[in-house]
Amino acid sequence: MTAVLWAPPAWTAPEPEPPPADFLVWQADEPTVYQAAAWTCACASAAWVMNSLGVPEPQLGGEWTEWSAVTELRRVCGYAAVTSDYGLAYADMSQLEEMYRAQGLLTERRVNVGFWELASDVAGLYPGQINGARWYHHSGLRGFTGSALTLANPAPTWRGVGQILDQTEWAVWGVWNVLYVVGRN
Repeated sequence: MTAVLWAPPAWTAPEPEPPPADFLVWQADEPTVYQAAAWTCACASAAWVMNSLGVPEPQLGGEWTEWSAVTELRRVCGYAAVTSDYGLAYADMSQLEEMYRAQGLLTERRVNVGFWELASDVAGLYPGQINGARWYHHSGLRGFTGSALTLANPAPTWRGVGQILDQTEWAVWGVWNVLYVVGRN
């Protein structure tokens, strides 16, 4: 009698499915873009968002700076969208939203957002930026540590807030708005 040896075929891993076309890949640890002028915090924060997404700067194709964001915001929305007198014209970030969309990005914008709403719904899932009415400042939003928001703050000593924003600071410097990127066109 002859013995027949049998073994199952070798296992091969299935091919991973490609991500959907609007899948968002971004780098939360992208270096902060620091502002050089007192009025460019919104644009420096927007530059950080664009760099975290790997979006090339539209004029030169490299990384975004606060000044390339100033130029692009003015190109899309007009010169008065950001000025040395007031910074960003509208605190609701509607003009920044227009600029992001002009770059082919899908965005969501919320006004008067709560700390825990932002922490649970957005922080760490999407790159974005926040501003506080009493803080009178914009910052990139990286994520959430479990008790505080992590920032890409372009002026990390402004009003005592560094690269972390806790719930107490949130209460002191709010009402808060957020604009974040959720996908690509």
